[in-house]
Amino acid sequence: MSEDAVARVYAAALFAAAAEADLVAPVYRQIAQFADALQTSETLQAVFFDPQVDASAKTRVLLGLTAGAERLVVNTLRLMLDKGRLAAVGGMRRELERMAAEAERTLDVEVLSAVPLGEPIEAAVVERVEKATGRRVRLSKRVDEAVIGGLVIRVGDVVLDASLRARVEQLRAQMQRV
Repeated sequence: MSEDAVARVYAAALFAAAAEADLVAPVYRQIAQFADALQTSETLQAVFFDPQVDASAKTRVLLGLTAGAERLVVNTLRLMLDKGRLAAVGGMRRELERMAAEAERTLDVEVLSAVPLGEPIEAAVVERVEKATGRRVRLSKRVDEAVIGGLVIRVGDVVLDASLRARVEQLRAQMQRV
């Protein structure tokens, strides 16, 4: 089984258990913290992924790192360690994030503008996207002077380019065809 498939299986099981216990947010946060620590620490990688390190030592390190964490998190990570699947924790984190967003019916929307947006414009964008999709919007904003004016709105793979830059490019293309 591929690491992505392993991550999906563990994420699905953990998400179901966390949802049943009403612990999705803390479980996701704790898995994310562990995944970040594992990804950025060469020492942790050396401990968990070195076959010469004793399994009981790995378990002690894991239990020390997860002291105070939700029981579901500790049990899941311990099971993954015991089964040699701890390398899939990063993929599991991404899958948990996707599942949580889907369950919350949250949609990530990115808005690019030439200047920082004011609150009324932000609220209008959120309202229109929520109305069109029936989902709650989590808005992220970026300023890009190349936009010149207007907005570029990105929702997943869909891009709505209502920027002045795009209009100028369209006009230039039309002029070249004449």
